[in-house]
Amino acid sequence: MARIPVFPRRDARLERRDAGLEPGGVDARHVRPVLGDERSDRERLHHTTVGERAACRTTFTFDGPYAPAVDVVRPSADRLDDALAVLQASEVAVYGTSDWSADELREEWKGLDVEQDAWLVEVDGRTAGVAHLHEQKGGRYFGDAYVHPELTDRGVGTRLLASLEERVRELRPDWPDGERIVLEAAHLVGDDRAPGLFAGRGFEYARSFFRMVIDVTEAQPDPFWPEGVELRPFEPDRDGPMLYDAEIEAFSDEWDYVVHEYDTWRERAFGPSGFDPRLAPVVWAGDEVVAFSRNYAKRNGNWGFVGTLGVRPAWRRRGLGLALLRESFGRFRETGETTVALGVDVENPTGATRLYERAGMRVLWQADVWQKELRAAG
Repeated sequence: MARIPVFPRRDARLERRDAGLEPGGVDARHVRPVLGDERSDRERLHHTTVGERAACRTTFTFDGPYAPAVDVVRPSADRLDDALAVLQASEVAVYGTSDWSADELREEWKGLDVEQDAWLVEVDGRTAGVAHLHEQKGGRYFGDAYVHPELTDRGVGTRLLASLEERVRELRPDWPDGERIVLEAAHLVGDDRAPGLFAGRGFEYARSFFRMVIDVTEAQPDPFWPEGVELRPFEPDRDGPMLYDAEIEAFSDEWDYVVHEYDTWRERAFGPSGFDPRLAPVVWAGDEVVAFSRNYAKRNGNWGFVGTLGVRPAWRRRGLGLALLRESFGRFRETGETTVALGVDVENPTGATRLYERAGMRVLWQADVWQKELRAAG
């Protein structure tokens, strides 16, 4: 399974992006992800760290029926290393490396009620699986689960999916009246057994997300800024409300965008480790924020991360999305980063995948999101 870029705490692992529709490029829905041995050494991005969010963190190896020896327990601080080993191994098995780190898993557990919404599965005394449940928006719940590749075919994957669904059903008293209730989960493309298990448990394919990357070891082209706008140093306390308004407008048509109260949004936008205002270019026209890129150092992996990039609708098709990317690449390079990454919805309504390709980015992996309806609307 995979984490999709929708759950609010993460700002999305496979975060949605709204960079404005730029001309040219290739429709990323027809791009096959780079996997396994197909990648050259350069395409491996000097990503030496094994070990925060897809369009999606990922992988979940699926297997057969329940096994009597499967035990389910709750996470605890002394089990963090065991759980981390499962997360990392499950991703390495599919695409050769992992975005997970101990700090990111610790932050993940800190943001959860682990006694209710997190599980470890043990087989023969080994930690074999990990799962987390996050509420996204109203009636949409996202489950994030992983199985150690050495412990497949033991019923672990089945048990994790069952635990996620059982917990969402326990939350029935909190389900919003009249809304459709769905459980969402994802898997990395390349895990060939995943679609069968999802379909067998009543899930239907919903969406795909890409993790895209670029090597910024060499200097990138300078950004070009259209007339009437300027970059200004960003100060969260002073400028946060203007950025908040701009982001809501920029993402209003996104499939998985969640509008939060300002204080909640502010904590999620600026509170996570890795946020540095100096890495976040914000474009102004007078007193209005018209475009922005919330960037993070060493987020979601051993790279600079473009967390949320958006352009207000009235300012699209002027090159601001491309200029923001190039400005972001340059700022990351100045801090010593060699790789920059982001997540994107393949069906982003603004055509963001084409923009990212135009900027020189390429697909590292793809995660497919599946949904199971637990109650129809109305």
